[in-house]
This record gives sequence, C-alpha cells and structure tokens, in this order.
Amino acid sequence: MKFFCDDNLGKLAKLLRAAGYDTLFYRTIRDGELISRALKDKRFIITRDRGLIGRGAPEDAVLLIEGDNPDEQFEYVILQMNLHPEYERWLTRCIECNNVLCVVNRKDYVEQIPPYVYKTHDEFYRCPGCERLYWKGTHHKRLTERLGERFRK
Repeated sequence: MKFFCDDNLGKLAKLLRAAGYDTLFYRTIRDGELISRALKDKRFIITRDRGLIGRGAPEDAVLLIEGDNPDEQFEYVILQMNLHPEYERWLTRCIECNNVLCVVNRKDYVEQIPPYVYKTHDEFYRCPGCERLYWKGTHHKRLTERLGERFRK
C-alpha cells in the first residue's frame, strides 16, 4: 500500500515511512498536484483537509485524519486501513525522503561517521536520495519500540 500525506501530516508521514510504507509528503504542494500525483501513482491520500474530496480527490481514495497527535494518527491509519506490521520492513526507508535504504560498507563512509559510532556499530545504511546515513543506535531502538507500541494496540 502506498500513501500520500498532505502538507499537515509530516510527522505521520515519517512514522509510516519508519514502518516501511511508501509514503510521499511535501511541505508545500497544491491540492490539485497532490491529487493528480496520488491518482497517477495509485496512492491513498491521507489528509486533514475535508475539502480535498470536493476538489477532485475520489472519496474512496482518501482517509480523513481528525487528531493532532502523530502517534494517534498512526494508530488510526493502521486501524482504518487494516494494516499489518511486517517487522522486517521497519526502518528500511529514509524517514526524510522515502527512498529505500541501501546497506553500505562503513569503511566507505569513515569520514562521515562519528568515531564512537564507527567503533561500536558494524551495520550502516545510506539513502540513495538524500545520502543520509543510518545505523542501529539509540534512535533506532526508540523508534522500533514506538512502532511496536502502536501496532500492539
């Protein structure tokens, strides 16, 4: 399942990406362009804008989000879309730009990796889009726990 979050749902988009879901999000995008791209890519639109349906978004391809809390929004999407977690897909996408991460050799990025992290971690991942580096540090652990709590409810 692929999603397109409107410009009010950036934190939700990051959670969906962290859970392994292909999720587009742009801080600034016109409604018409969002709808057009979502339809072209067969993406489900997640929005807080009730008027989006009246501007051309098909009613059966839109999920309206009510609350402000990203964790509650995430739980709502999981419930409404009947999503099932695939643990092996968690944290396989860049939470910033949505690309699938690639395994990289840490020796190739020694200058970019903090010395302590280089000494204490063996697995590194890189986003082919924004070139951000990832590793399984404390942030990875906290995010995995956060996702696990959401899926258990």
